[in-house]
Amino acid sequence: MIKRSIASWSLALAGFLVLAFWEGCGPPPKPIPPAFSLYGYKGMAVVPFINQSSDPELASALAEEMTDEVAGLNALPIVQASQVAAFLRSQKATPSDLLTNDGLRRALQTRFKCDLLMMGTALAYSEVLKDEAPVRKSLDNGRAEWGFTTRRKAIVDASFKILDPATGNLLWSQKNQGYSWRNTWNPLPIPGEIAIPSEIDRFIHLADLVRHRVTKDGDEEPLAVTENDHNTLIYPKSQAFRDLRQNAVHQTVYDIAEDFRGHRGWVPNGSNP
Repeated sequence: MIKRSIASWSLALAGFLVLAFWEGCGPPPKPIPPAFSLYGYKGMAVVPFINQSSDPELASALAEEMTDEVAGLNALPIVQASQVAAFLRSQKATPSDLLTNDGLRRALQTRFKCDLLMMGTALAYSEVLKDEAPVRKSLDNGRAEWGFTTRRKAIVDASFKILDPATGNLLWSQKNQGYSWRNTWNPLPIPGEIAIPSEIDRFIHLADLVRHRVTKDGDEEPLAVTENDHNTLIYPKSQAFRDLRQNAVHQTVYDIAEDFRGHRGWVPNGSNP
């Protein structure tokens, strides 16, 4: 019985090694080109993005992030949004005019020697801030600690498109929602041996939980904010939300810029197998 088991195991191992050998000798994975290749164009002008969100700085943040992502590809020269903004001011025009004014597009094309226009819109920005009810949790040392969790989140919605400046034709478009979140545990000055929730009001007032949040010095945060509240911007006064907002902007743009990247060893010089 033992000899038979050893023989069966040996046959199985041999089969596995043969299969691995043939798979290893198989053809390499086929390179995947970008969904929209920026390689081979003369240049791209980044038009100042339009802002439809509650965050007055979101459009410029998205435009800068997209410029950085495209620049990292080394695919083509890029005209920054600040340069295009100056040109539009000299023409007494707005970014939206480029959608309908053929002469303005061609003038921009001539001025910057570009054959692509990148345009975008900051559609929405929202933040979420919520404190959960205090709980008692066990620590690794066998003791217990009272505290509560603060949930923070930033959400960015944006759309992007590329136009042919000569014709105004839409060559590519995408939209995306990016978000970033962080949950923070905040210890409370309540003896760990207290086990009955109704007794914690002897040590703290639940309405004053915000005072016990773990934050950076100088941060100011409201009691709570929901995703539907677009009238409050926390990030200007909170380092935590500044970081979350930047991460959300990056995630929004990085996922969109995936259309411009090749995969599985694709290279832009045409030498792909």
